[in-house]
Amino acid sequence: MTLINPDEYKNQGGDGGSSASIKVRTPKRILHFSDGVLEEYSDDEVDNTPQQEQALVDPGSLTWGPWLWYKTWRAGASTLAVVDSVGEFLAAFFGITTPKYYFELEEYKRREAEMKAEDEQKKGWSEAPNVEGLKLNEITTKQPQPVDV
Repeated sequence: MTLINPDEYKNQGGDGGSSASIKVRTPKRILHFSDGVLEEYSDDEVDNTPQQEQALVDPGSLTWGPWLWYKTWRAGASTLAVVDSVGEFLAAFFGITTPKYYFELEEYKRREAEMKAEDEQKKGWSEAPNVEGLKLNEITTKQPQPVDV
């Protein structure tokens, strides 16, 4: 992909002559991916290394009052970071971060799946088909006959 900055050519004559010059950037590297092509240019490289935080205040040049305030603030910030990390660990260890009724919900889902499987198994059993004109809903009974002795 060639990028042209229109501001570079703003003050040039627009007479349409054949002596127009266009700067074309050539890519340093072309990477082909399944969803497209990426062209890298040498000026695209930016130093991505994280910058170390530089102290805004030099504690060696402070007087006693600001120096004491600075050290107190640093100690408090460090302590808060440590307590926060320990608190996250303890919350995960004791299970405070899990949902309150997680086990009950899992038990309900298990019972529902079990009932569904049982219903599917019951569907395998079917009623007897009609045999020689007998209907399933008709019940035929014979009354016992008294026997003479």
